[in-house]
Amino acid sequence: MAAALFVPSRWVRLGAVAALAAGVAFGGFVGPAQSRQRQHEAEVARYREHPELLYLGVAPPGTQVSRAEVGPAYFHVEYRPVRQDEYTYVDLTVRSPLTPTPRCPELIEKGATCRVDAHGEMSTVRGTGGDRAVTLTRRYRNAEAEVTSPTLDEPGPRHLLNTLHRR
Repeated sequence: MAAALFVPSRWVRLGAVAALAAGVAFGGFVGPAQSRQRQHEAEVARYREHPELLYLGVAPPGTQVSRAEVGPAYFHVEYRPVRQDEYTYVDLTVRSPLTPTPRCPELIEKGATCRVDAHGEMSTVRGTGGDRAVTLTRRYRNAEAEVTSPTLDEPGPRHLLNTLHRR
């Protein structure tokens, strides 16, 4: 191609410049578009393989998304307070179910309570008073959502679970 630019014929040089321009246009515009398309197709295939990655809920009152992480078979979101002078923490993990049906462990730590309601939602409360953490686990089709908060009582995590929906 470079040698064609030094040929004395004007038409050969114009042809070489046109071929070079076409190559640059293809590499600069069509190549990245194809790359984005392949990336999009891979992402869609990943969501088909792991549908639990498509769940998202409304942040609990007074909080906002602080960090989100997508793993090979899970989706993890941390919620922190909107205002800097408050301390609120809520943790959401959506993943493939760990067990066939939610059930409380046979051996539970001292000071903790666990119960599974008629709808299959598991509620675990660890600790008492200011050193207390609430964990709610609920099934959504092929996914299991777990919300943990050391700062909110059950209505806060339950609100997050109730607002989960597929994207």
